[in-house]
Amino acid sequence: MNISGLIKLAGEFGGYAVARTITASRPRILMYHRFSQVPHPGHVGADEFEQQVRYISKHFNPVTVSRIALALHEGKTLPQNSIAITVDDGYEDFYSVAWPILKKYKAPATFYVTTDFVNGDLWLWPDQLRYLLERSPESENCFDFGLVSVKTPLKAIAFEQSFWHINQVLLEVDNAEKSECLAAMARAWNVDLPVSAPEGYRAVTWEQLKEMQAEGLEIGGHTVTHPSLARVTMAQARHEILGCSQALEQHLGKSVRSFCYPNGTPDDFVAEQVELIREAGFSCAAVAFADSKEHQQRYAMRRHASSSDQFQFLKAVSGVELLGMKLRKAQRETRYE
Repeated sequence: MNISGLIKLAGEFGGYAVARTITASRPRILMYHRFSQVPHPGHVGADEFEQQVRYISKHFNPVTVSRIALALHEGKTLPQNSIAITVDDGYEDFYSVAWPILKKYKAPATFYVTTDFVNGDLWLWPDQLRYLLERSPESENCFDFGLVSVKTPLKAIAFEQSFWHINQVLLEVDNAEKSECLAAMARAWNVDLPVSAPEGYRAVTWEQLKEMQAEGLEIGGHTVTHPSLARVTMAQARHEILGCSQALEQHLGKSVRSFCYPNGTPDDFVAEQVELIREAGFSCAAVAFADSKEHQQRYAMRRHASSSDQFQFLKAVSGVELLGMKLRKAQRETRYE
């Protein structure tokens, strides 16, 4: 039996409860993105999400990210077994699918929105990529777009492989190169790429955000246009961070808000930008990875990925994943004579 199998078996016989007890004083942040009424690749289905929120409500104390930051860095109180549920980007499916479930269980959450996406001024580039690939030619061919090459036709299995490969390549380049690559695909395949996000890719509205904020949702910042902040100038980073804060305040009023780095890997932000996040008035900032440092850095608070995979959810929420990271760190630091 492999390690995952052993963890699953141990969890079924009380291991998750033990981990929850050991990590009771260590708040964790869970990260989600997309939701759907029925199970769909890349989305958490409504029934799956309700099962997870029900579990959190039964065994944990759901809080916002800002509340965790204020407790850890300003000495505010925080209940044992605190968990923050976070959702990135600003898709409408948070409002239609996830929010009714969170309300049902009275579970606070933090929703990170890209303000120009909410404005309707853009739609997110990974969605544009998927939209284009779904409309790629059925004929056999190989298209060279400089940054990437695409062999058509894209069969069902090859589709997701191609999408994630191209996605990773485009993550590494600046916005101008990315936009030109997508535009080249659209031209080559004679696809009319809509200016605003079509059905299935749309953002929430400001009115929906106002409604949810009034009902207790923390609405955090996720920049103006969702670039990797490590691949922009400091002037551009200032616009992305402060412009996001200003848009949130303009439409939603003043409130305690946290920030979330787009993409959020260690390669997607630089330390000099922390001062901009402070200047913008954000309470803290979250990344999109987890390690043994947890939330030691107020402007790089760690998050654990969650999804429709129940095993991944249970590992993350119970503290098993965190304990594994702590153990691996201790093993690396142990010196053997």
